[in-house]
Amino acid sequence: MAKFASIITFLFVVLIILYAFEAPTIVEGQKSCKRQPNSGRKYCMKDSECRKVCVEAEKAIRATCDYIFPRRQCFCHFPC
Repeated sequence: MAKFASIITFLFVVLIILYAFEAPTIVEGQKSCKRQPNSGRKYCMKDSECRKVCVEAEKAIRATCDYIFPRRQCFCHFPC
């Protein structure tokens, strides 16, 4: 019985070690500057509409559809 308990303990420790190596590392956020797209859609209703123009065409990091009075506008985020 003691041998069985030590095997279970050993397997548990191995699983914890493997889990520790699989844990994602936290990376500090990259600064980004936002501006409106040079070409294409400048007004939007959701982020996915801006993503086509900013990320795919202008190679931005990400795209957002922000509310700026009186309407929602696309903004492309580039590294500063």
